[in-house]
Amino acid sequence: MKKVLAVALSFALLFTVAVPVFASSLSLNLADNGTTMYKIVISENATETEVTAANTLADYLNQITDAVFPVVKDTEAEGDFEIVVGVTNRENDNPVDRSELGEEGVRIFTEGKKLFLTGGKQRGAIYSVYTFLEEFLGCRWFTKSVPITPEIGDCIVIPETEELVIDAIDYTYVPPFRLRQTYWMFSTMYQDYSVAHKLHGMMAGIPENMGGIPVESCINGVHTMGWIITQDMFAAHPEYFGMDENGIRQPNRQPCLSNPEVLEIVVEAAKAHFAQYTSIFSVSQNDNQNFCQCSECVAFNNAHGGVESASMLNFTNKVAKAIKEEYPDRMVETLAYQLTETPPTGLTIEDNVVIRLCPIQTCVLHDLDDPSCPDNKEFDTNLTGWANMTENIYIWDYSTNFQYIYAFFLNITTLQGRYQYFRDRNVVSVFDHGCGEDIIPAELHELRTYLVSKLLWDPDTDIEKHIREFCDAYYGEASDDIIDFIYYFEDAIKGYNAASFSTCHITCYDGGESLENHSSLTEIDIAKLNGFVESAKSKNLTNDNKKHHEGFELSWRFFKNATWAGEFNWFFGWNDPAAESEKLYNDMKEYGVMYLAEAWGLYFREEDPNFLVYPTFWYHSEVDLPMTVKIQAEIYPVINKIARVLFAIPQFFINLF
Repeated sequence: MKKVLAVALSFALLFTVAVPVFASSLSLNLADNGTTMYKIVISENATETEVTAANTLADYLNQITDAVFPVVKDTEAEGDFEIVVGVTNRENDNPVDRSELGEEGVRIFTEGKKLFLTGGKQRGAIYSVYTFLEEFLGCRWFTKSVPITPEIGDCIVIPETEELVIDAIDYTYVPPFRLRQTYWMFSTMYQDYSVAHKLHGMMAGIPENMGGIPVESCINGVHTMGWIITQDMFAAHPEYFGMDENGIRQPNRQPCLSNPEVLEIVVEAAKAHFAQYTSIFSVSQNDNQNFCQCSECVAFNNAHGGVESASMLNFTNKVAKAIKEEYPDRMVETLAYQLTETPPTGLTIEDNVVIRLCPIQTCVLHDLDDPSCPDNKEFDTNLTGWANMTENIYIWDYSTNFQYIYAFFLNITTLQGRYQYFRDRNVVSVFDHGCGEDIIPAELHELRTYLVSKLLWDPDTDIEKHIREFCDAYYGEASDDIIDFIYYFEDAIKGYNAASFSTCHITCYDGGESLENHSSLTEIDIAKLNGFVESAKSKNLTNDNKKHHEGFELSWRFFKNATWAGEFNWFFGWNDPAAESEKLYNDMKEYGVMYLAEAWGLYFREEDPNFLVYPTFWYHSEVDLPMTVKIQAEIYPVINKIARVLFAIPQFFINLF
């Protein structure tokens, strides 16, 4: 028998213990013993999204209560017991003020025995439905099963109850970010999951009947100059391409932005885009740092702060001006990325230009406004500079280690401060770049995806509650151990690294020697963390829990391997690091891991790896190894042999007795 479930405005965790309550005069009894007096009402002229919202609500309410909630048009006679979805004639006497709700604001309220789920005209209705299901009824969409691991089921919570009673509600929320996207090849590639978390899709591609894609989206991607000025043009037009320091134009360089024909080609591409789409058009640099060094480009940059962003912004401004007369309401975007991150001087930004700032060199161990973190301090200065020039600031953020996808990326406890920082600086849009490639989830990939989704919608959300709820569902009885591991790990690693004589800073590109040099974990810390992992393993876990924990443990072992810690420490006589590396390698392959770095930069091959070096260099030839790594590969095994002999001597005498 289903338990009786009552839901108050204060909202408790409904999938723990539910206590029956008596309905007050202000309460709405939505269902009782598999029946309901309520109908779901939509407009006779309901939008596709409002129809989807109503049907989604009916489906979930049926799953929760077993009651059938019919969906009807507002042309039916008005009744007392109605759940009103979207804009309808039920508002005629008391219309909802949508002036501050934008396209996506949520408005949920009760009036008599009616429940209204409405909001902004584009996506307010469907977001109100999902907000009601989550915040007031306790539904949770933690993860969806991904094709690469079909044996692992969805991790979704839908409470069940015989009696569904809600108290009076008066709830309004407008999200601070107008565009919210993630780039993970996990749950967010599913449309229903993305809409439940109020994401605008990237992998999913949200159809019109689920809210569609906002005009703030940029569907032609980034690093677009290489798609417009293609290398096959070089033979006929080498002048389109950048010049190197020796005065030679090369096809692999950025385009020459002072060439008027390059501008004409890009303007025509923008107009062709806007003839089909209302979304933003990206005019963005290629993903390299080979900018044109011709006299015109260099002179312009030198006149405006000596930064490459000067030519890039000037070029983008010209494109924006050229399309404005024909397409006055369309926007053009460019990147502030790597060498173009620093804003130029003496230039303005056209009002139809978007600056997408990319904090790719920032540290995830510290807050972005932490003055003690040099990289973050520089980014903060750059963001302030751009914000003084325009209100159209978008962020392309990063939340994985592209060099080591399966090594722990230490941002779980600093994520919230990052999104609050963006919100407080009036950022319009945040795009979270995780691993958008087809990998098997392990590490904390799915937890991070879930938390980012929550923070994109509400940077002030209770992040600790979300961590707890996710881990309880995903890791089962091992939840406490995993949570203790996360908090201990991320706190302990922020210290001082004696080997590199520096405070630790972690970025999204720390592989090879870099990760070891930016970890302050001691062997005491490693032992403590190992204890959490072993304790978790000993718990009574479901098959899915076990698979999730196995991926977690593999990522922990990989982190230790990448930093020569724990059982991979060459200086301990009881260790055989090369043998442990080989065992880890085989275990990861058996788990389903195919590659370890972005864009197959490090993947499992037929040839045997060199387990005497960091994973980054497993398949490198000896001549390609950095000198420090080459020296380590020669010296560390010798040190380990000596240590093992020294350890074996007292061990021999101990065994005698």
